[in-house]
Amino acid sequence: MRAKKSYTKTEILESAKLGLEFEFYSNLPLEETARSIAKFLKKRVVIPLALSNLAEPKPLYHSPITPSADIFKLEPDYSGGKNMCELITGPMSYRDGRNAVIKMFEWIKDNGYTNERCSIHANISIDGNKIHTLVNIPQLNIAKFILDFDEKLIYDVFPKREESVYARSIKKVRPNSVMFYTPSLEEFTRSTMTLPADEKYYGVNFLKAEKGYLEYRYMGGTDYQNKTRKILDLVDYFILHLYETLNFDGYYSEADRARYKEMMGKQEKIYKSFIKYGEFKQHFPDVEVSIDMIKDDQTLSAVWGNLRTKLFDLIITGGLTKGKFNYDTDLGRFQLRDTKLTNVKVYDIEFIDCELQGVISRSWFYSCTIKNSRIDSCYAMKENTFDFSKIADTPLHITNICNDCFIENKRHVINCEVNSGVIRNGEIGKLAKISKETMIVELIEPSESPGSFKEEDKDKKKEDKEKKEK
Repeated sequence: MRAKKSYTKTEILESAKLGLEFEFYSNLPLEETARSIAKFLKKRVVIPLALSNLAEPKPLYHSPITPSADIFKLEPDYSGGKNMCELITGPMSYRDGRNAVIKMFEWIKDNGYTNERCSIHANISIDGNKIHTLVNIPQLNIAKFILDFDEKLIYDVFPKREESVYARSIKKVRPNSVMFYTPSLEEFTRSTMTLPADEKYYGVNFLKAEKGYLEYRYMGGTDYQNKTRKILDLVDYFILHLYETLNFDGYYSEADRARYKEMMGKQEKIYKSFIKYGEFKQHFPDVEVSIDMIKDDQTLSAVWGNLRTKLFDLIITGGLTKGKFNYDTDLGRFQLRDTKLTNVKVYDIEFIDCELQGVISRSWFYSCTIKNSRIDSCYAMKENTFDFSKIADTPLHITNICNDCFIENKRHVINCEVNSGVIRNGEIGKLAKISKETMIVELIEPSESPGSFKEEDKDKKKEDKEKKEK
């Protein structure tokens, strides 16, 4: 539907629906926190409970309960330790949303605190009954949204969030067929480009668009409650930018094309170096490439097409400039040694003696240091140190160390040293060393974990063996 008229800034802002998610630490017990917030905000605040054990119900984490404008929900947020809470509101009017921000920040100042693990998310939609736009949010043009969005406004206020693995930049897009050409703006689609729409952990969560709103995840960090004015200004920017994008008529301006050229320019220079191995070697002399530890130029040129895509991912997303990259044909595995990667997003790599930060899945670690990362379905083989990271579905063997991590390990045993942090779930192995500061939310019985056994199982096997011998 076409816009009936031009609207004032005030009209656009007041057409917005605003939902909020506050992550913070409370100095009060959870129930008292809920009562205090309810009284201060003059809203009803509920704590969702798991009723599997009626004698001792426990607060739910990420419950399916949907809050409203008048009923908020308060949950423990174990990703930040035992005292972290998350207050989640339903969509409110623009003015009520602003008031909730102001009042909640006052409450946090008096009753709690925030650190680098805390964030505030804004869920924004436009009320079509108040103003009209050319398209609705589910039909949002992602290319136009990304081109016009000014991340610098956010990073000026929250500089540390630029490298957050929970709010990755939406500007980091690249062609799917990186070795051949850069698609034009008109070809900027999911079929031609790798877009920030495959998971929720970007500064803008585009997965929510099909539900009619966008989740903005950029804001947060230590003492965010002291930045009331700046956060409210950013929320206004989000609303106005969204409105403009929803009124995009499909014709890109010269300014759009210039921004697109600038955004893709650095990548073009890089992937032109990938057409032939000789050109790559010239442009990246400190990245040592081999296959089965063979560094012969003729051999590498012949198999270059099988190596370059993974290398490109490491360079574009992780800033690889120095290290040793090998492909082991017997294992069918890419290997990377002696390098440092920041904010990388990669999978299926064997890392040896590396310093890593980013989003890593289906990979192996040997003698690595991993900080501020999201690790999923990997293998912590030996002598690795994980700091301030979220680790999911990853065997944690002896000689590994986890410092202040969030571990969600339903499928694997924890046999390493764990200092502080949270074990959301998992089986604690006999070789594990768990500090008294570590919060354990839920233990998995040994029989439920692959490769585990109970003492009675061991005794039964011994009995059966003795019977057979007799």
